[in-house]
Amino acid sequence: MRSRQFIPFGRFIAIDISLSNGINWHDKPYVASKQAMKKDIHSKPAISEQATLSSHRRSAPVGYARGQETKLRIIHAALELFGARGYEQTSTRDIATRAGVNSPALQYYFEGKEGLYLACAEHMAERGRVLMAPAVEKVRTILAGKPDRDALINCVWMIIERAADAILLSREVDAWARFMAWEDLRQDKSRGEAQAIIDKCFRREVNILLRTLVGRITGRKPDDAETRIRTVTLMGQISVFFAMREKALEDIGWRELDEGRLKMLKTIIRSQTFGALKSAAKSND
Repeated sequence: MRSRQFIPFGRFIAIDISLSNGINWHDKPYVASKQAMKKDIHSKPAISEQATLSSHRRSAPVGYARGQETKLRIIHAALELFGARGYEQTSTRDIATRAGVNSPALQYYFEGKEGLYLACAEHMAERGRVLMAPAVEKVRTILAGKPDRDALINCVWMIIERAADAILLSREVDAWARFMAWEDLRQDKSRGEAQAIIDKCFRREVNILLRTLVGRITGRKPDDAETRIRTVTLMGQISVFFAMREKALEDIGWRELDEGRLKMLKTIIRSQTFGALKSAAKSND
């Protein structure tokens, strides 16, 4: 299979980094073959010093249905249909119709249905990277100094709040959640490849950054089981609205979020985050 360019982002980044030598969010893309990507899932992730969004598959010649704009329209249509029906039940003809292009365009830009499916994962990864980058960069700047415990706790909240805004305010995230739900149910040999792209490009880095913060707050190692549990449960306050938004809102007694409800939700999550971390820090003193 032809090598594919992957972009940096994911469900929650986990690239093993030292805080003094993290990812530069604004470099050039790195290239990895499908075989190499699979191998990387089971090995220690490495940070490329070159990483940014690049076009998936072929670059379009000028005049071919407006190139990048057409590719993006196809990806948006595919995300909606893969999310609504799953991979197996979605046809390239249906995607082409939804996107307003002819079927050969999918083959031209993405080399078929599987290539388009992975391009959807790459698109989600890049968009998530962009949404989280301001908080991640700010936290890394703070960590370059000598932050005290309160500053570290506030850094955790910066990341959680940014994730909350991305999940709760971005309309496109609803389609991502449905897409990922079907990804978990895939039974064919390609199962897990979309998640691997997201992990490698985005989710792992955020996870490791959070574990580093929690570890420093509690005095434990980032890879310690207790640190991992705390990190997962802290992010669970937000990820539940990604995985099962409608059910979560129903359990609260809401049908939708407005400005006042969002403010209330974030206030409570912030209070729980600060309370949990201060308690954990105190118990480990």
